[in-house]
Amino acid sequence: MRGLTATVAVGAVLAGTQGIASAATPPRSNSKNEAVYFIHGVDAMHTDVNGGGDDCKGTWNTAMSALRKRGWTGDFVTWGFYKKDTNCTRKYDGNLNTRIQELGRLLAWDIYDHYTKKGKSVDVVGHSMGGLIVRAAITGVNRYGATSSKWPKRLYIEDVATLSTPFTGTSWATTCTVAYGWKQCSDMRPGSGFLKWSGQNPQSAQGTDWTLIGASDDDTITSGAATGMDAKHKVIYAAHQGLEHSALPHKGPGTGWTMRYSNDNGKTWKSTTKGAGPIRRVGDALYYWSAA
Repeated sequence: MRGLTATVAVGAVLAGTQGIASAATPPRSNSKNEAVYFIHGVDAMHTDVNGGGDDCKGTWNTAMSALRKRGWTGDFVTWGFYKKDTNCTRKYDGNLNTRIQELGRLLAWDIYDHYTKKGKSVDVVGHSMGGLIVRAAITGVNRYGATSSKWPKRLYIEDVATLSTPFTGTSWATTCTVAYGWKQCSDMRPGSGFLKWSGQNPQSAQGTDWTLIGASDDDTITSGAATGMDAKHKVIYAAHQGLEHSALPHKGPGTGWTMRYSNDNGKTWKSTTKGAGPIRRVGDALYYWSAA
């Protein structure tokens, strides 16, 4: 481990006293001054278990620049989880067999140690498997935080926006599991034990507003899978707009996009040809704590 080694160690020491150390729950509000975590997706098509790696800056620079131009002033944290990840604010030296639940636990401690214990809330953006990592972080804290020193007792995560996260799994992950056997692929198979464990619409101690974004052009994660968890806000971009799986974190800082959206967990949908693009929609999701 690098980066998070000290974080995890400190987190374990604090586990017995974190109820005393944690400040009061921060209020929910529309704001641009909270820290934002950016979590990339899986990099699985390798014959070597240690082959995965991502350029955190390359993945998120467009989105981060767009948010800064719109007035975001808080910390931007690019959080990585492969040994070969580069240009990340902090990272854990994992590999393709590091379970998503474990990555969620490590992310939970990172958020707790840097923000929650100080009474500060954060927002999170996840692309692909990155959305499942934050889902695992909140779920794990809710399930185990009160009884296990391996998990923080609470998290303050106000908003989460996900881009093509396979909430109900993906057939691509099944193919990857057969071809390579990587546990991260296995966790993302439809009906996997991890997906059953991770639950629906997990809420941090502050309350968490989820926005799920998918695209009809995405051949890796279907729009149904990308919006397949209970969540107040859901967006699906129409086809023929160039929003393939890897493109979503890089496109759409403006408006004029064709999409469908729901603000009542998919009960009713509206359509528009003047919608916010993916990056702008992420910004809206992080700013508004409820109404977006």
